[in-house]
Amino acid sequence: MNHQMQNIKGQLGGARRRQVKPGITALCILLVFAMIATGCAKSRNTEPAVSPAARAASLRQIAADYSRTGDLAQAQVALDKLGLANPTQLLVSQAESDVSAGLSASEIEPVARLAEALGAHSAKLIAYLEPTPTTVSPTATPSPVPPSPTAAPSATATTEPPTATPEQPTVMPTPEPQQPRAIADSDVNLRGGPGKAYPTVGKLLAGQEVEILGRNVSGDWWQLAWPGGKQAWVAGTVVQILGPIDTVVVAKNIPALPVRPTQAPRPTAAPTAPPKAVGPDFQVTNIRLWGVEENGGYFDGPSVHCGGRRQLRVFVLDAAGNPLNGVTVKAVYGNQEEEVTGGKGTGMAEFILGGGQDVFIVRDVDGRQVTSDYARGMSTQPEGIAQDQLIAAGYCTDAASCAYHVTQSCRGHYSWDVTYRRAY
Repeated sequence: MNHQMQNIKGQLGGARRRQVKPGITALCILLVFAMIATGCAKSRNTEPAVSPAARAASLRQIAADYSRTGDLAQAQVALDKLGLANPTQLLVSQAESDVSAGLSASEIEPVARLAEALGAHSAKLIAYLEPTPTTVSPTATPSPVPPSPTAAPSATATTEPPTATPEQPTVMPTPEPQQPRAIADSDVNLRGGPGKAYPTVGKLLAGQEVEILGRNVSGDWWQLAWPGGKQAWVAGTVVQILGPIDTVVVAKNIPALPVRPTQAPRPTAAPTAPPKAVGPDFQVTNIRLWGVEENGGYFDGPSVHCGGRRQLRVFVLDAAGNPLNGVTVKAVYGNQEEEVTGGKGTGMAEFILGGGQDVFIVRDVDGRQVTSDYARGMSTQPEGIAQDQLIAAGYCTDAASCAYHVTQSCRGHYSWDVTYRRAY
């Protein structure tokens, strides 16, 4: 800077000697000062990028919030705000690094659980979250040894240091699996078997929660643990199911239907076999894109503010239109994933969408393999969604506004419902 000021003074002196006009001199001085200021500004250090430690702290905070609230959509929005290229893989890397560093479970598990909920899979994290129990032999207690007579100290005797006892590894207890159970929204009747033709044996009161022991073959009635030793059954349509139901087996010794008094037979025509259903066992009846507000967004006049959800719900009905629990649904995107209806709601299975995926039915409630329609086109990218579906969901109103919406978009944040119906 001193060297530059000396140059300026020299230039000013030369200007006086040459009797340059004052206006031109002032303009030259201003230009020189602007060049110096620009050079100084360029020499300043730019603001440093976000450090790995700050990024790790942000990821842990988002994971802790998700662990506390269970709101996956909120966690996704928070991750998007970080502007990271691949936040899901960064969560996996962070959790694996924390495991290798020996951090506490309270720091590791929220990050690992959030990565798992976003569809990331890691053999190291799976082994950490679900460790194989190990058996530790109890340490034998040494028998007391009577003290030996104290000998006279020797001039050359040395004292040996005590031998350290190796520390036994701590074995973390494996959490017991949660038992499925039913809870009533209102007072409902309990039957002596899986059907309304059985006699009433009791009543399940509103809010009462009872353990599930078994199910019928079609999976629409549940056998409950009921005092008194009698069989007590409740219809799946009048209760909510809590806990996993894929392990519930068909109940043994289901009582036969009560015999009703016989009446004189009436002459009937020869029975006609019902027509065989045409097509696969399970058929798609509806595919629907969620509305703007349903997906967590809102309207500001003609403007659409996008929501943050990306869910796929699959509803399965029987031939009469009743919800079916216990049906296995498979989603296809990268790693194939299976869910059983009834775990997230009566007759429903739920998935988190990636860029979009296909789904189909693989097994009926009795575990039998079935044929199924493939439901396709549930995209989370606006250019992959049909214009009439965008209009029906309220994202746009005509061809022009839909074309504009695709350029602005709610990219990565659309949700869908698919409904299947059993053909028999």
